[in-house]
Amino acid sequence: MEQVIFAEDIVKRYGDVSAVDGISFSVQRGEIFGLLGPNGAGKTTTVRMLTGVISPSSGSISILGLDMPASANEIRKHIGVLPETANVYVDLTGQQNMALFGNLYGLKKDAITERSAQLLRKMNILEASNRLAKTYSKGMKQRLSLSMTLMTDGEVLFLDEPTSGLDAESAREIRGVISEMADEGRTILLTTHNMQEAQDLCSRVAVINRGKIAAIDTPVNLRRTFEERQSVVMQFAQPIPKERIQALAGVGEVFVTGPNVRCYTSDPGMVLTGLVELAEELGIKVISGSTETASLEDVFLELIRSKGERR
Repeated sequence: MEQVIFAEDIVKRYGDVSAVDGISFSVQRGEIFGLLGPNGAGKTTTVRMLTGVISPSSGSISILGLDMPASANEIRKHIGVLPETANVYVDLTGQQNMALFGNLYGLKKDAITERSAQLLRKMNILEASNRLAKTYSKGMKQRLSLSMTLMTDGEVLFLDEPTSGLDAESAREIRGVISEMADEGRTILLTTHNMQEAQDLCSRVAVINRGKIAAIDTPVNLRRTFEERQSVVMQFAQPIPKERIQALAGVGEVFVTGPNVRCYTSDPGMVLTGLVELAEELGIKVISGSTETASLEDVFLELIRSKGERR
């Protein structure tokens, strides 16, 4: 498949500090690719280099086959960028924000009017387009900012923490829009520290911490990589001593909250059987029981912990 975004060994230093320290990855056409990591991991700095806001200290970047930053002006004609903080002018109306952004990109008046209406309707804020943006909720401002990002109809989109700080309903709506944009054939790179968001949206994710990539793969494969982070979740009629559970074969970490138990293990079947037998031995009724595969959050935490221990 065609590589639309390509980064090779990119580094960004600020004095003696490396905000990004030798990152390499590529994104294929039509893919939603996620940069997943905690705040301060280097995600935003990476996006700023990819979009030409700042130059890398070393390494190479190409977007749509063009070198960045050498061909930054040409590249910007084909990309859209949603910054971490919504770039909305609150003393302008929604429509005025759209027109301002369209004018900055040299769009004609008729094109701005038509495109604005399409996008504001798509984002469910057309009825509010004549209100000052200062009256918008945070979710509405984010939808307006995303509409402005799409004014150029860019085939490559960079979305930096697109749902950060939003309520659950607004975040769900934004994710739905992102999925629709990918279905339309756009290539999307998004940064997030939300594991569920990465799992739901991305075909591949790169886990980044302290400026380095810890792993790149599909969310499913990353979960499979950490079989020991599978878990058994049980509820009993009354509490069972943690030390009795910890002594069972195959049990790793154990978390006990009253009658509720979660055991991490690489062999959930064996642990589930052991817990049932232990309950029978103690004369305690089993209320419910299930096994769970490792979540992307489990993988993320394990990668961050293991990389931290190696430094």
